[in-house]
Order: sequence, then structure tokens, then C-alpha cells
Amino acid sequence: MNPQLSATARPGPVKRSAARRAAILAAALEDFVEKGFAATTIADVRARSGASNGSIYHHFASKEEIAGALYLEALSDYQRGFLEVLERARSAEAGIKDGVRYHLRWVAENPKLASFLLYRRETEVRRVTQAAARAANRQTFTAVASWLAPRVEAGAIRRLPADVYYPAWLGAAQEFVRFWLLGALKTPIDEAAEALASAAWRSLGQASDERT
Repeated sequence: MNPQLSATARPGPVKRSAARRAAILAAALEDFVEKGFAATTIADVRARSGASNGSIYHHFASKEEIAGALYLEALSDYQRGFLEVLERARSAEAGIKDGVRYHLRWVAENPKLASFLLYRRETEVRRVTQAAARAANRQTFTAVASWLAPRVEAGAIRRLPADVYYPAWLGAAQEFVRFWLLGALKTPIDEAAEALASAAWRSLGQASDERT
């Protein structure tokens, strides 16, 4: 720290606490992705984060709670960004395509978090996140349905059963992501984005002669 900074310029206890919590979560993510949840210990997280046992247990009661916080905060970040993309969209086509682009971009920018969301949600983690994740998903699905409804009524988006929209919209992108995270694909994710966005619009957008 710059010795010329005054005491009032130093980070306060709340900021220090938040920074320590973030460091613990970041360290835990590295361990969970590298070793798996079951093989990771609090001692591993302590060593990687530089936090004391007291600091870790001040923020989290258990390893399961650390993993749960990671899962829920990643889910919240992804869902918030997805809804913001829809709110900014100037047309049905832009919203559908930008939703796919966002999905792929978020994974590309957060590959370890994405891997944790997809592959590292063991039974213990599901147990501590189930209720909150269900509530977050319900809220997000309701918001997405509210965005879709007027565009379906206007004839810009096909009228489909509610449970068909997600696979038609993000199913192909999600399958690409699964293989990409495993290192099984050669195509860069940004190159795949346009093809997958166009495919989603072909699945959901009304043909010009069908529009009202």
C-alpha cells in the first residue's frame, strides 16, 4: 500500500471482508474444478486463498456452503445478464440471437464457473442450493415468458409449448458448450456463436409468409 495514502483512503472492514470472501470463493472454485468437490478440503481452500480457518468459517459454515454460494452466485450472474440482453433487444430476432450469443460469451468468459455449474453439482451441493436455485429459475423463466408472450402474440415468434422454447432456443448452444468445456471441439466459441444464433432464430422465428 502506498504509504502516502491517508488512513481514510484505506479499504474499510466491509470491503476487506468482501474481498476475503471473494478470495475464498475463487480459491474454492479452482480446487473444485481441479480436484472435484469430494476431494477438496477446507485446508485446500485455506492454503490456496491465504485465509485463516477463522476467516473461512466466519463467511461459510462448511465446504458445502462454499460450493453452494459459488453455484448460486454464478447462476444469478448468468441469469441477470441474460435478462438484461432481452431488455435491450430491439426486435424479436435480436433478442433470440443475442440470447444465444450471451450464453456462449458468458461461458467463454467464465469457463471454470460454467464447468462447475454443469459438471460439479454433487448431491451435497444440490441439497444446500435446491430451494434457492428453484426460486431463481422460476423468477427467470417467468421473466423470459413475459418477454416472449407479446412477440408470440404479434406473430414474430412461433407459438410453441412452453417447455419447447428453451431447447429450441439454447439447446444447440448448450450442447456445444458441454463439449467445448471438455476440450472436445476445435471451433472457437466465438466462431460458433453466429451459426448457433441463426439456427435458434430459424427454429423460433416466424417465416415471413406466416406473420400476421
